[in-house]
Amino acid sequence: MRPSPGYRTTTGLAGHRRKCREALLASPWITDFPAQISARGEDRSGLTCGGAGVLPCRTGGGAGKRPGEERVNGTPIHKAVWIASALAALLLVPPVSSSREYLTITDPNFRPYPIAVPAFKDLGGAKDVAARARDVLVSDLSITGIFKLLDPRSFIADQRHEGLSVATINFNDWINVGAEGLVKVGVLKKGKKVVLDCHLFDVATGKEALSKRLEGNARALRRLVHTFADSVVRHFTGQPSVFFTKIVFAKKTKPRSKEICIMDFDGFGEKCIVRNGSINLLPAWSADGRGIYYSSYLHGGPHLYYVDLTTRKTRLVSRARGLNIGVSAAPDGKRIALTMSKDGNAEIYVMGTDGSNPRRLTNDWAIDSSPSWSPDSKKIAFVSERAGTPQIYEMAADGTGVRRLTFQGNYNQTPDWSPRGDWILFNARDERLVYDIFKINPESGKIERLTQDQGNNEHPSFSPDGNLVVFSSTRTGESKLYIMNADGTNQRLISRKKGEYTTPEWGPWPVK
Repeated sequence: MRPSPGYRTTTGLAGHRRKCREALLASPWITDFPAQISARGEDRSGLTCGGAGVLPCRTGGGAGKRPGEERVNGTPIHKAVWIASALAALLLVPPVSSSREYLTITDPNFRPYPIAVPAFKDLGGAKDVAARARDVLVSDLSITGIFKLLDPRSFIADQRHEGLSVATINFNDWINVGAEGLVKVGVLKKGKKVVLDCHLFDVATGKEALSKRLEGNARALRRLVHTFADSVVRHFTGQPSVFFTKIVFAKKTKPRSKEICIMDFDGFGEKCIVRNGSINLLPAWSADGRGIYYSSYLHGGPHLYYVDLTTRKTRLVSRARGLNIGVSAAPDGKRIALTMSKDGNAEIYVMGTDGSNPRRLTNDWAIDSSPSWSPDSKKIAFVSERAGTPQIYEMAADGTGVRRLTFQGNYNQTPDWSPRGDWILFNARDERLVYDIFKINPESGKIERLTQDQGNNEHPSFSPDGNLVVFSSTRTGESKLYIMNADGTNQRLISRKKGEYTTPEWGPWPVK
């Protein structure tokens, strides 16, 4: 129904060996030795291909001289010609890249990387801490969608005697359970501090790929584990993880009030930053992640406000007559877009981040709302009823070049543009009056469905790397927050407390 992510590798030693083997097989003389070329690109009669930076073939240890054959410097002449031909072909192969092999999750041929995470070792007074730390790491790696966490019940290694170093690990035991990666962590508790001795191994080569020693207050255990998990993700993808990002949302805890709250990417660390007894709604991150825009009925309105996450000071941004809602901050940090009705009809406006110089972009009889910026800040996706029903449109940041994107369904709303620019999320109401989440490619018009038959699913928002989506769902009754892979797989609940969670937005990369 939808393509699933996969991984792609850059050219490395394996790629060079493949090219070497292809060059050898392309030689017209290779037909004399079809059984002597192995899958690794090795000539079992003595020619070996591999290495980097220099001509990657060497001779040695060939077969004995056959009766009547001619030799050149001790090498059979027909084999010497074959070697020369092979070496000439290798000269045509570009130099191998020194870059590492990285995983990506945009390839349709998806195969999650199988990784084993056995119980963390208690190095002293840390039995409970070690168990909690492992749970955090397993959750982190599972959420990414990159890894396949192997079931510990399948492990056959003697973990009582295996340590944290290469010399103490029987890698064949891990190969036999399908592991390609292996994580080993030792945990030491020293008073109020905890030490994590973290290691990542490549099972096939039996080598250590990553080592990290982390120390901090025991209360910061989750952050310490996130740090190691981030290193693992960077090792395999070359990109930062989302483990230090946050999500903002509106939360209803009382009949006539809504609060603006934030939480970590996995639902932990929830705290409310706007709690004034009024109705506060539709929060949105500033481009730099230092503050939150939101609309509030505190003094009439709804008016638009901004709260600084460091000082917790709130300032008024727009209190024009009518609506001041649905803000979206341009990624370049220079402007915000929002829905205003000060001229009588709901239209899209842009203004400075402080509310200065408001300018109207749309001018139509119908309602225009829910702006979302493209990652380059040059376009805005929005919802308009100008065709009779709510549909997704796009326009240039100056209001020109309006183009309709959705033609299926009669109630499409809340667009959110991918950080990569390749998809726009939106939710749509079907013939059963149920809301589900879809995404559309703005260039091709291709639409993919991400949720189905699990309550109402609304207000999707991309993670800053474009690999994950947060959304609200009523699948268990009350509206809660969930995250999923950008292809709709791996859906999981992240909100853990009482109350109705709505309108989430995933924050940008944290400020360094």
